[in-house]
Amino acid sequence: MEALLTAEHEALLEAERNLLARLHGVLARTGADESLRERLSEVIEALDALFVVVVVGEFNAGKSTVLNALFGEKLLEEGPIPTTAKITLLRYGETPMERPRSEYLVERYHPSERLRHLVLVDTPGTNSIIRRHQELTEHFIPRADLVLFVTSFDRPLAESERQFLSYIRDTWGKRLVFVLNKADLARSEADLEQVLAHIRTGCRELMGFEPEIFPISAARAFEARTSDDPEQRARLWESSGFEDFERLLLDRLAGPERLRIKLTAPLDVAEKLIERLQAHLAERRQLLEQDRTNLERLEARLEEVRTELIATVRPYLSEIDNQLLQVERRGLQFLQDTIRIGRLGLLRDRDRFKEEFARQVVRDLDHRLETTLAEAVDRLLQQGLQLWNQTLSEFTERVEQVVRRRTPQVRADLLYDRRQLFDAVVRQATRQLETYDLREEARRILENTRDAVALFLGTEALAGLGALVTMVITAAGLDVTGGFVAAGALAVVGLVVLPIQKRRALREFRDRIEQLRTELLAALEQQLEREVDGLLERLAATLAPYREFVHHEQHLVEETGEALQALERETRRLRAAIEKAVPVG
Repeated sequence: MEALLTAEHEALLEAERNLLARLHGVLARTGADESLRERLSEVIEALDALFVVVVVGEFNAGKSTVLNALFGEKLLEEGPIPTTAKITLLRYGETPMERPRSEYLVERYHPSERLRHLVLVDTPGTNSIIRRHQELTEHFIPRADLVLFVTSFDRPLAESERQFLSYIRDTWGKRLVFVLNKADLARSEADLEQVLAHIRTGCRELMGFEPEIFPISAARAFEARTSDDPEQRARLWESSGFEDFERLLLDRLAGPERLRIKLTAPLDVAEKLIERLQAHLAERRQLLEQDRTNLERLEARLEEVRTELIATVRPYLSEIDNQLLQVERRGLQFLQDTIRIGRLGLLRDRDRFKEEFARQVVRDLDHRLETTLAEAVDRLLQQGLQLWNQTLSEFTERVEQVVRRRTPQVRADLLYDRRQLFDAVVRQATRQLETYDLREEARRILENTRDAVALFLGTEALAGLGALVTMVITAAGLDVTGGFVAAGALAVVGLVVLPIQKRRALREFRDRIEQLRTELLAALEQQLEREVDGLLERLAATLAPYREFVHHEQHLVEETGEALQALERETRRLRAAIEKAVPVG
């Protein structure tokens, strides 16, 4: 790079290299375009290169003529049609030579002292008919420490030049120097000033600042350099306006100012990229806020769905409880009617008592309980699937709203991520719903419920719910009359003992039925709630990719925001350090 760099300058370069490397990492993490990362890599590589001046502008604006005038010989072709078919790098070399580096790039070496610490890059016109030319020109901008923008008096700031300036502004924020070539076409100072004002205004609108402009006539300057007539040479040189421009390249850019530009140019790039990333981050935050709102609503909806599903089965549980209450009433009435002196024969005959108890008290309880439970399970599944579909529809609608409501500020790739995620979730949900076997699911739930009830009742789950409950109720009826069938003491003390035994039997039967109702309903409610939770877990698992995406995006946005703030602080610190280390008079 520079011939003499102090240790302080070297340290600044290393700090810049680290800064740009960290910025490159942020670009990679945020999924920035690969070409952007490649350009930043080129900026990092250019830190150790010579001072690079890239010359851009429309063809026929006179870029090649400007460079030829600078050296006083025809190093580059000129003409009224696009003559610069390749990017040409002018470098210092002891012997003039040309070395092609690719189909579109050539290095030309020239023994001029002006090139010892300077590389000049001549580019195709911004309005070139060969698209590849434009791409190459844009490809070289990141390597530039200074962009020399050549426009012509007869076509100042043409449309293609405006577009190119926008590219520089939006992407790299390079330092610009304007050359208004063919200024000799101005018929008066007023005409010239009018064009200069036009360039200043256009640049202010496009770039946000007024550029340094050098009105010149490169053709006159070249003629002056190559003329053998001293008087003509002096006259042409004076009227060319080339001296101030040449002084910029040879004097101002030969000392501390060149070093400061070299050191600050990468920071200009960093600031522009940080600015772009912060704008990109703002877009992501906006979308993330919508994502978070959607997720919160979906999670709240799952809670609502759970409440609705639990409410769906409660009437059936109430019906089962009502059936047990009816059994309790019939059982109490049966015991009231049976425990008396006139029915001692029935009380002593255990099998006959059991038969009569089942006929009058239990009746068809097993069938009714099983039917009610089956209806509860069917209703739960139907309602669950309906709410599942509604929740997925709501998810679909919300993500679709995000995708459809794209504003010009929101990048397409951010929405594309959501579109892909949305499609994956819907496909997964559709597959689950299509393979959902209601009959098999109902059978499974009924079996699980019977097992849960059997566990509560301490019995073997060998029959249906109704059979289990019937067995327990019948056993309770027999147990509370155990004292009556044990002996003939009733005959001796019947009138005294029997009323006491009856009261005890009624109380014990009522207590056992109450316990049965409490435990049975608790078992049924717990198991059905477990099935509801299982259904919602499957729905939540379907939506899990969206939840994970939102959490990952939130982490990335927060991490990137902190990284950009740190990079912004470091950029300001380095700029201040450069101004202190490289003072310019």
